[in-house]
Amino acid sequence: MDYLARYTHRVAISNERLISLHQGQVAFRVRDNANPGKNRVERLSAESFIARFLQHVLPQGFKRIRHYG
Repeated sequence: MDYLARYTHRVAISNERLISLHQGQVAFRVRDNANPGKNRVERLSAESFIARFLQHVLPQGFKRIRHYG
C-alpha cells in the first residue's frame, strides 16, 4: 500500500533533486541519457522551471488513475 501511495501521489520532481535557487535560477539534478547511471545539473530561470512543473499539474476534476486492479 505504501508503494501505491507513493506512485499515485508523487510530484513531478522530488525535493532531493532540487539543488538551489540563486539569482532567479533554479538548479536541479536530471539523469544524463548520454552517460547511463550518471546525473547532471540543469539550470533554468525560475519562470521556465515553474512553467515546466505546471505541465504536470492536472486540471481540477481530472483523475490521475483511470483503471486499477
